[in-house]
Amino acid sequence: MRKIYFFFLLLCTQFFFAQFTENDIKFWVGTGSKKAYFIADFNDNNTPTSYAWGYRFDGDNLMAEDMINAIVAAEPKIQTDILSGYLYSFAYNHHTPSTDDSWITWHGTSAENMSNENYGAGYTHLTDGLWFGITYGSDVTSIDTPPSTPVPAYSSQWYTSSQITNWIGTGNNKSLVVVDFGTHNSNGNANSFVFGIKYNGSITAEQALQLIQSQVSYFNFTSSNNQISNLSLNTFSGNNSATESWKLYTGKDLSSWQKKADLSQIQLSNNTWLGLSFGDKSPFTPTEASNATLSVASVNKKASFNIYPNPTSDFIQIDTLENIVEINIYSSLGQKVMTSQATKINVKSLNAGVYWVEIKTKNGATVHKIVKK
Repeated sequence: MRKIYFFFLLLCTQFFFAQFTENDIKFWVGTGSKKAYFIADFNDNNTPTSYAWGYRFDGDNLMAEDMINAIVAAEPKIQTDILSGYLYSFAYNHHTPSTDDSWITWHGTSAENMSNENYGAGYTHLTDGLWFGITYGSDVTSIDTPPSTPVPAYSSQWYTSSQITNWIGTGNNKSLVVVDFGTHNSNGNANSFVFGIKYNGSITAEQALQLIQSQVSYFNFTSSNNQISNLSLNTFSGNNSATESWKLYTGKDLSSWQKKADLSQIQLSNNTWLGLSFGDKSPFTPTEASNATLSVASVNKKASFNIYPNPTSDFIQIDTLENIVEINIYSSLGQKVMTSQATKINVKSLNAGVYWVEIKTKNGATVHKIVKK
């Protein structure tokens, strides 16, 4: 009976796991024509428990250990020890397993088809399309079950509080409030925005939102039963319905979001972030709400800027009579990839694709779409 139960559990887990593909991965490291994928499942009581990264490479003699080391080098919030090819410890933000149990390794040709060979990170060859996973614990359940359905890992360095130019409120403590209306990969928009707030002592999630609402005319929200009922920011809005609702998160950066059940569970202190996401994904890389959220006025101002050539392969030239303060270029997923104050910007280093150019002036900001060939 026990074997039947765990076999059923395994089938259910893999059925849901099949919904996660390489297209869901947001955090990629390395370069090359080949791809491998890494999943870490901490098997603990924190939500989420499982994360996924992507790795690009060209070499023929690389091991899973090389992939893990490259990811660790790109993400300072990971600490790991790999001794003689075996993974001894792996910690990530609030996930800090002890060394009482062990890490179990998995690999396969797809996320839903991973087997427990337990060869070790230093003994599993990387091949194009390989999925390599680790689960923590030596109990029977974790041995029988591959890594659970992951969330795409985000980088702790994609956005920091130092990027905020306009702070709301006064006080010695600072927090960021990230509002994500849903990232739509189909049109390349990352509809995620951030406010910086200042206060003394501590502040509840509700008080943080009330502070923003009292000082920002284009922001409005209502709550009921410790849940966000609806929230709007300029032309963006999200109203709870039978299929969509606002999810709540706290963290220290984009990599450390933890889901919370309701507003009453959230107390902000210095450097704690509040996240609100309209949908199932945790808040993604934001742009500052006061500048990057387009109002009617800023849309009309686009005519005063000329960006060429577009599409481009080498550089872009920005012609305007306004005084430029800063120019930021974002990838289609909302990650800032370049900052400049020059009107001619070399973009040779960017990969081909769609990018968003944010032009900040003393009079505000506009966002423009370019295509890199």
